[in-house]
Amino acid sequence: MIKNYLKLAIKVLGRRKFFTFISLFGISFTLLILMLITSFLDAELGSHHPMSDRNKMVFLPQVSMRLMVKDTLLEIDTVLIDGSTVYDTTRTINERSRSSSTSSGSYNFFDRYMRDVPGAERMTLYSNGHTHDLFVNSKKLTFDVIYSDEIFWSVFDYKFTEGKAFRKNEVTNQQQVAILTQKAAEQYFGSSKDVVGKEIDLSNRTYQIIGVVKDPGSSKRYLEAEVFIPYTHLNPQRLASEEFHGTFEAVFAARKPGNRVTIQKDIVRRAAQIKLPKPEAYNTVVLKPMTFMERYSRSMYYNEDPKKSVQTVIGVLVGLLLLFILLPTLNLINLNISRIMERSSEIGVRKAFGAHSSTILFQFVFENIILTFLGGFIGFILALILLRVINQSNVFPDTTLEFNYQVFLYSLFICLTFGILSGLIPAYRMSRVHIVNALKQNPA
Repeated sequence: MIKNYLKLAIKVLGRRKFFTFISLFGISFTLLILMLITSFLDAELGSHHPMSDRNKMVFLPQVSMRLMVKDTLLEIDTVLIDGSTVYDTTRTINERSRSSSTSSGSYNFFDRYMRDVPGAERMTLYSNGHTHDLFVNSKKLTFDVIYSDEIFWSVFDYKFTEGKAFRKNEVTNQQQVAILTQKAAEQYFGSSKDVVGKEIDLSNRTYQIIGVVKDPGSSKRYLEAEVFIPYTHLNPQRLASEEFHGTFEAVFAARKPGNRVTIQKDIVRRAAQIKLPKPEAYNTVVLKPMTFMERYSRSMYYNEDPKKSVQTVIGVLVGLLLLFILLPTLNLINLNISRIMERSSEIGVRKAFGAHSSTILFQFVFENIILTFLGGFIGFILALILLRVINQSNVFPDTTLEFNYQVFLYSLFICLTFGILSGLIPAYRMSRVHIVNALKQNPA
């Protein structure tokens, strides 16, 4: 029986080539777009190195100092009492920010006020955004450098292809050691292999390479770097500065994801207790500890409240996904209705020869399943090809897109569900039509 249905479905799809082409294009294009979007989101937001434990991380990228002043707000309401106007005056006292200054924190600030936060297993301090120009064989290279402590390598799980991370004694003793990414090693030495032990010159200093790591597969700006150096090689005056602002960011690694709330609350509590040296200029410290998603969303859409940034970004992403799913789905529904209505005479003839309504209904649903799987196979091939082309062409130079088979199966299931429903409803209606009416609608 199934074999006969399969043969009939293939013949019908071949006979109505236009409907078949449009339907296959809609299904495969939908899957292709979904795979591109989800692959990008998986690369950016998924648990991949160097942030496999992102769900345990709390980020503290900025320190804000504000001058909070109290204002008296006068509100006057009028009411009628016995025909006379009575004024009701209310005074409320509110705090507002008269001035503020926001920047990355200094090493001393984080070291003094943010150590030993409850719920945090580790805390790392690192300084990014440093750029160095190098010249190799008369060719200029520009490398971004991150200055970090030794704990950085236990919080972020960079994958070492050779060598190792720098240790505490190497940081404390200011040993001139460095770690390169594979890309940087290839650009500077011509190869990313057998690099350990070689030297690189940065800002009139020579550093010995002790390790090489894989390039991160996402464009997280706060982790973008080609070279990693112990933070003790920064300007000593900058490190010793008592100012609250600097170039450092703190990241806390919780023992388990549930501890992130405890960490965030304790950071906010500590900030409220900090006494500023010049209260006439700034009298309040405001810290915004963020989860990974809040940190990422805020870099795309800034809002004072990180949670609102997440809501906005997720709303936009969900809206786009729904748009790419619903438009082809509506198109498929219209096509299936037209295709089935066009075959009303066929239905009438088959019913005249004794075909049951359930048999006709199953046939149309089966045809839709075959059509969906064909479109899914085409979308699968196109997605593999396009992802490979994008990675090789460096359209997203800092992001490596990977094919997510789990997402593909979910997407195929969604298309299959919509395909069945879009064919089931009109097929059910036509299977219930009387033989005479079916023949009259579209006489053979």
